Amino acid sequence: MKKHSLIILLVLACTFTSFACPYCGCGNSNFQIGVLPTYSKAFLGIRYTYTHFKTDSGSQFSRDFFHTTELWGGYKIGKFQLMTFVPYITVQKISDDGVIDTRGLGDMTLLANYQLYSKTINGSETKKTISNTLLVGGGIKLATGSSDTNINDPDFTVGDFTQMAGTGSTDYLVNINHNLTIGNGGIVTNMTYKMNTINAQQFRYGNRFYLNTNFFHSFNAGLFIVRPLVGLNLIQNDANTFLGDKVENSNGYILNGVAGVNIQRGKLGVLFNASTPVSENVYQGLTQLKEQISMALTYSF
Repeated sequence: MKKHSLIILLVLACTFTSFACPYCGCGNSNFQIGVLPTYSKAFLGIRYTYTHFKTDSGSQFSRDFFHTTELWGGYKIGKFQLMTFVPYITVQKISDDGVIDTRGLGDMTLLANYQLYSKTINGSETKKTISNTLLVGGGIKLATGSSDTNINDPDFTVGDFTQMAGTGSTDYLVNINHNLTIGNGGIVTNMTYKMNTINAQQFRYGNRFYLNTNFFHSFNAGLFIVRPLVGLNLIQNDANTFLGDKVENSNGYILNGVAGVNIQRGKLGVLFNASTPVSENVYQGLTQLKEQISMALTYSF
């Protein structure tokens, strides 16, 4: 059971919000799973994520702050792993146009993964146990979030879509996850492709590709189990469209450096995670991800 818990620990780890200029998209189009707690059958938890973006374009500027508080949980049935995420999003935009504050229920995500392959080689006194697992799956992001952009408003701009808590669209995800553990350490690599659809206002966020790889190690510290991780996370975003036309400069990428730790004591767990850009090109380089910090409290059973 501990081996399977360790394999699941970083499944689909560290996928972050990627773009937040007035045209690119932001927290409401976010897909984030993050570091999962160690659990044998199910877990419930609450997670908070803070993200800060900076945009400068000549005489125009924007400072974008996203606060996401979400209920999340997972349940395992045989080779299947089911997960759900229900976010509440607060958006603050400070720009040359003034200050905008919006908040509301975000889009709920439902995911299911299937263990396609799993093989474990038991170690002896001189060799470490090696476990190799492949998971495949997919999911759906429902249009449960608030999204009431008025495109008939005389002051409307396409950037108004990025300040809503919801996207107004139903989107689909497919993913492949590979886990290799050797003793108390290992590497987790995950690829996810998110296919976005058009909302009622004829706005569509571009499809997104996520690739991340992370190294982790587990050790005992008294009554606690500590699992730090480091890794890289790439997010590639296609261009958004509005009324069938491409939104210029709304595509790009961010390559993040990732670090975090999961501290477990019995059924209770605390997770901390942070990322910073290594390389990025968003809105012709004018938008920058400054920092992102995430923390969570979980109960496993």
